[in-house]
Amino acid sequence: DLVLLFCNPSFAFAYFAIRLSLLLILQSVFLFSSMHLIISSGGTGGHFYPGLSIAREFVARGGKVTFLVSGQQTAEQKATAEKFGLAAREIPSVRAPHSPLDILKFPFRFWGCCRKIKALYRELQGDALLSMGSFTSVAPCWSWPKNGRPLFLHEGNTFMGQANRLFAAKATAIALTLPLVHSEQLKGTPSKIAGMPLREAILEAAANPPDASERAAILAGYGLSPEKRTLLVFGGSQGARAIVNLMTETMPLLSGKASELQMIILTGSTENDALEIACRNAGIVSRIAQKDPDIHRCYQVADAVLCRAGASSICELSLFGKAAMLVPLPSAKDNHQYFNAKCLSDAGAAKLLVQAETTPQKLSAMLEDWLANPASWEAMGKAIHQFARPNATKDVVDMIQEFSGK
Repeated sequence: DLVLLFCNPSFAFAYFAIRLSLLLILQSVFLFSSMHLIISSGGTGGHFYPGLSIAREFVARGGKVTFLVSGQQTAEQKATAEKFGLAAREIPSVRAPHSPLDILKFPFRFWGCCRKIKALYRELQGDALLSMGSFTSVAPCWSWPKNGRPLFLHEGNTFMGQANRLFAAKATAIALTLPLVHSEQLKGTPSKIAGMPLREAILEAAANPPDASERAAILAGYGLSPEKRTLLVFGGSQGARAIVNLMTETMPLLSGKASELQMIILTGSTENDALEIACRNAGIVSRIAQKDPDIHRCYQVADAVLCRAGASSICELSLFGKAAMLVPLPSAKDNHQYFNAKCLSDAGAAKLLVQAETTPQKLSAMLEDWLANPASWEAMGKAIHQFARPNATKDVVDMIQEFSGK
């Protein structure tokens, strides 16, 4: 190097600059490839599957991931993670106290839970923790070492969940799905509206809408016609029964629209006799099922959707640009589904239906308006598309990489 510098200084400086650049690139790749991310994915699929999408992207970039799973779906989630080649460890969980006796026992149970998680952290030697929210993430976040290793949070709703509110000030950065109703909940922590990481099948179906013949084929598979307007109805994993009961009572009022309207109704139950009878008596052809593993096909053929206002559902509707009637689950923690629905309603991107105030007469009038005035509802479908974040998974991983410096 000294001889080269002495003989030809200009060439030597160019050579050194190129070599230094290559060294920095290799160092960056090496540092990120050695980074070990621990993901606390909560107890429900709504927390686990977005975490799974993030984990797969993180590993694809050369990182390492270990899932922490707990709750009633532990065995299923652990098996799913391992199917994708991801390490998963079961951790104890403590539920929020609901009785005086629970309150007395809670500190001891929580301390024991944290002690086991701290021991696991010492074994895993993770570089960063990503919490996907829910009460099951409290102990993992509480136990995370306070030695400069970053803590990241992912928030699905417009009103920050209690667990994330508890650790917002401790977090390095927070990934948001939707704009927060109260930005002060961030407590000054850097944030990024990244969206909700969704399954690849959903993303692919939204990016590749079917043509007329493909749409007709999908509808035919459901026993439906391409000549009628199609309404998709579902209630999610919680609260589907109230929506099914509402639809059952609304059917007689829609009998005059049987020549224009058909439905796909996912009930979350195998006991659908009353709904099937109501549809048949009203003359409305409907495909009624407990669930559909290919719900992306339902989105592709639906002209409008009636559903709850969970974060994942809203993000899916946004991707497909579907006109939506949102019925927030009234029992949702902090009434967060109401705030989700109101965020879209205020933007002219959805209709907000409060469950206690939604009668069969009110719903039937809204559906008749949808049939009579398609242009205004199509505009609402375009408005909801502004909330779509198809690159959510990559954006969350980008945030982790940026704020961890690796």
